[in-house]
Amino acid sequence: MCFHSHREKKVRDQAERYLEKTFDEGTEIYDVLYDNMGNRGYFEYAAKVKHEKYGTQFLVFFNDETGEMEDTFLSDKWQDDAEKEIRPYVDKELGDVLISKQMGNITKSEDWEKFQEEMGDYNQLLLVFDEGIGKELKIDPNEPASYKDYEVSPTIRITITRKKRDADEDRFTEIINALKKDGVLKHGNRIVEYISTNSVPLEDEEWSGKF
Repeated sequence: MCFHSHREKKVRDQAERYLEKTFDEGTEIYDVLYDNMGNRGYFEYAAKVKHEKYGTQFLVFFNDETGEMEDTFLSDKWQDDAEKEIRPYVDKELGDVLISKQMGNITKSEDWEKFQEEMGDYNQLLLVFDEGIGKELKIDPNEPASYKDYEVSPTIRITITRKKRDADEDRFTEIINALKKDGVLKHGNRIVEYISTNSVPLEDEEWSGKF
């Protein structure tokens, strides 16, 4: 068995034991992530897992910094939940947007030209909670509370496939005011990026701010 295969089997075995101990509902390991670029920094391999009840896809890994097995279940579930709730507000002001689950299905294509064609002129919405939010807030994964019950401040990244317009500031003010008024999201960090349909930046800097 090669070194890579050995590491994959090890992380699968570790994840299976962790999932059996941590989750009451069914889960399925469907793949292994190899972070060969070191983007995460605190793990090299992670099991990709799907929660059978909620459909949430998340990671399970041994955290090299804490020396413990950990998972991203709550942050990924909250991401799915929040994106579904926020999407209609963004659609109203900016037109159709793709959320993470839809983008994930498209990016599975190994054909870059096909990927770009399918993404087309769609704007993109990505909402990110801290991966360790479940552990930090001591939330039982078998009783995953709503993100609305906590004072959280996720990052909302919106990618728009056109140049910035003068009316955009008013549009984003409307989105944020409506989210706060309806209790969908009280606080957050907003990042807006403008790109062409082939992913070339159209502005020198991203547009960001807190609310």
